[in-house]
Formats: sequence, C-alpha cells, structure tokens
Amino acid sequence: MESYRYQELAYLVVPVLLGIEFFFSAREERKDKKTAPIGSYLLDFFGYIFSAFIPAIFFFTIWSIEYKVFPSQAIVLAKLDRYGVMFFFFGAWWQVLLITTLRARRLGIKGASKWKIWIPYLILGTFISFDVLLVSPWNLRWVSTFLFFMLFAILIKIPMKTVEKIFWVLICLIFLMENILFIYFEAVV
Repeated sequence: MESYRYQELAYLVVPVLLGIEFFFSAREERKDKKTAPIGSYLLDFFGYIFSAFIPAIFFFTIWSIEYKVFPSQAIVLAKLDRYGVMFFFFGAWWQVLLITTLRARRLGIKGASKWKIWIPYLILGTFISFDVLLVSPWNLRWVSTFLFFMLFAILIKIPMKTVEKIFWVLICLIFLMENILFIYFEAVV
C-alpha cells in the first residue's frame, strides 16, 4: 500500500466517531419511551452509514485500486476514491461540528457540563487541523485550529440550544461549500 494511504486512514477517525455519536443520540431518543420514535431509527441509520458503510467503501476502493482487482472500472474507482478522500479531507470540519451538535443536544437534555461538549470539539478540531492540513501552505493548520478555538470562545457563554442551531447552519454551509469545491476540483483535475 502506498505510504500516503496511511495518513488517509487517520481521516476515518472523525466519521467513525460521528457514527458512534449518532448511535448514542438514537439511544437517548429511545430512552424512557414505550415505542421508539422514527427519529431514533434515522439516527441509527446514519450511525451505520458513518461508522461502517463509509469506512467499508473507503477500504474497498483502496484495495481495488492498489491490487487492480477491477481493471475495467479503474476510472470509476479512482473517482470514488477521490471523492472519499475529499469527503474526509474537507468533510472533517462539518463532521466535527455535527458531533458537537449531537453532543449538545444529547447532553444538554441531561444538563451535563458544557465541558463534556466542548472538550471533544477542541480535541477533534485540533486533530483534523493537523491531520488534514499536515503539509499545507500558508500555515493553514494553525489558521484552522485558531478558527476552532475562536468559535469556541465566541459560543462558550451561549446556551446549548442556540449553539446547536448555529452549528446546524454552519454544517449546511460547509457541506455545500465542500461539494461545490469538489465539483470545481473534479472539473480542473
């Protein structure tokens, strides 16, 4: 396996944690209810998508490309691999925000400490800033880390319900920008 693939494997940390957070949120939705709400099934579905399906597709494309298993589908697999890397590469930002949003919703209901929500946000934000932007120009890893900490400093005093709403808007914007950027890169490359 090519050496750069090992760094790509580290990109899986955030989506797998997001999948686990979906499972925790689904369990919280079902708690103390006689019948499971439909939302809990949806949360479980996304949990399986992020913790199992996306990593499986990622490993499948790497294996297929590295060992030339499907030579007639090499172009399709290469595009799927590129989108997968872009999904993890640029998607890590909105996925960290989504983890924080789900934690804020789940732990806010319980009245847990804000630090149980913000500490994972800061750790994951720093992790992806240094992992994804490891060899980036213009000190972008420090800019990304600074943005995570700045957002934290702005939102620390705000109630968790408001933080949740703000993060939903940011998630949608970043997801949209990520896909527009990917389409642009795909057209250029």
